[in-house]
Amino acid sequence: MVLNEVYTGAGLSATLIPEIDLELSQLVGTTANGVKTIATGTGQLLLTWTAGANTTLVTDLYKGCMAELGRYTSGSGTLQDTQTLMIKSNTANTITFNQALSSTSTDLFTCKILAFGAPCPHPRADTAKPTLNADNWLGLVNTITPPSVDPELKQLNMALGGTRNFNYQYKGSETVGNASIDVSLNNGSWLYYALGGMTYAHAGTEILTNETLALTLSEKQDQAYGLATSGSTIYKVNGGIAWPPLPASATAADYKRIKGFTNYTFSENDSGDLPSFALEVTAEKHNVTYGTQDATDDKRKHYSKIYTGMQVNTLTLNFEEGQEVKATVDAVCRKAHDAEEAYIPKRNIQDHANLFNRKALTGQTKTGDDTKPFMYSDGSVKMFGQTLARVKSGSITINNNLTPQRFIGNYDRTIASSHVAGQRTYEIQLSMLIVDNTMWAELRNQNETGSSVGNIELEFEKDGNANDKIVITLADYLTTAVDIPFPDDKGALEVSLTAQARTFGTCTYTGKWVIQG
Repeated sequence: MVLNEVYTGAGLSATLIPEIDLELSQLVGTTANGVKTIATGTGQLLLTWTAGANTTLVTDLYKGCMAELGRYTSGSGTLQDTQTLMIKSNTANTITFNQALSSTSTDLFTCKILAFGAPCPHPRADTAKPTLNADNWLGLVNTITPPSVDPELKQLNMALGGTRNFNYQYKGSETVGNASIDVSLNNGSWLYYALGGMTYAHAGTEILTNETLALTLSEKQDQAYGLATSGSTIYKVNGGIAWPPLPASATAADYKRIKGFTNYTFSENDSGDLPSFALEVTAEKHNVTYGTQDATDDKRKHYSKIYTGMQVNTLTLNFEEGQEVKATVDAVCRKAHDAEEAYIPKRNIQDHANLFNRKALTGQTKTGDDTKPFMYSDGSVKMFGQTLARVKSGSITINNNLTPQRFIGNYDRTIASSHVAGQRTYEIQLSMLIVDNTMWAELRNQNETGSSVGNIELEFEKDGNANDKIVITLADYLTTAVDIPFPDDKGALEVSLTAQARTFGTCTYTGKWVIQG
């Protein structure tokens, strides 16, 4: 019956996997001389460790990723040198690099896999059934279009006549397209991925408990921990381990459990090193039990594809009278990875109510208000030093102008080496009724409008709850278009305004959504 059962839309699911620097040696290393290190293998090209439920990787998922290595001589806790190498391949418990690590087989190494293209792992059910930190809810998704996979077809005549057919053909490089995600916005996480910088801060006992990451770690399941004062990375705990593992320099006692809302501040990242994430898309049939396939080679019950190294190219926030605020995300993709047969998708979560950020953390109370989207009626727009009271609709677009690049020696023709960020632009469009000639005057104004007159400020606050709101500020803007059509019904004049901002001001989000960035 399974062989004859077709895949349907009811069996499709998509979840997010954070990509954060993975301190692999903190996860799988052996402590000696005060340092957790990994042993080299044959030929000094690879690192190898003992596989276990918490210490295994998805095979070849990290091919083409970069890793920072620190070398230690055997019996010494003194760092000898460092190097950054590309991962040529990986198994469940080995990593092979593109060049020799050392001329001495007894050297030991710390290893940090850099975030881009490196989905965060997660404890396995056993060493034969890999899984990732893939139970992260995408939010109120309206539509989603995963990246397409387009191999380049090469057809040649081989300079040989006698037939009008091609004599030879093969596949060249593989291009992975963009993903499109449209959501009814109920949190501010997409602003982080679009802008690139993030810090968080807590205030008051409602935010954090006194329970630290250092205490009773094994009992903490699906809990989030951040620095007690402020920080940039939030860790999730499962299986007695923080994911991703804490860096060697971190003190677990400084991380306290997040209980309620968190105050985030997003900022522009001018390095071009935008945060990335992975998208897991799974098609499954009826009554699938992950990890217990009826064959080892046919993927008859479910099939998972992992799109890695996804970065936001454009983010558009749309608001329209009477509607919820919507976000349209266009994201570029590094690689489409076919999960192995025994791979367990969504971290074996099959009920959306149990996805991370969908369910409440321990000690946290979530209501329907936390889940529902921001509404048009929750918003306000300030511009030209005044609140615009008659705005009917509008949008803000952030464009990173990302360009995929392929470099020599990434060991896989299906992988993009990087996405280079180009000129960043900001555009706001508003449709509104007018009461004076301000908009027309701003169009003719030759100088940009700045804070002395009034920045563009967009704010959405759910039902007046200050602990669930988004504030976006754009500075240094020029009005580039003001269109006032003649209404056919002789009714109110409706102006369509377009403005371009040169810089981003402040951007904050306060809410219960946990952003692992």
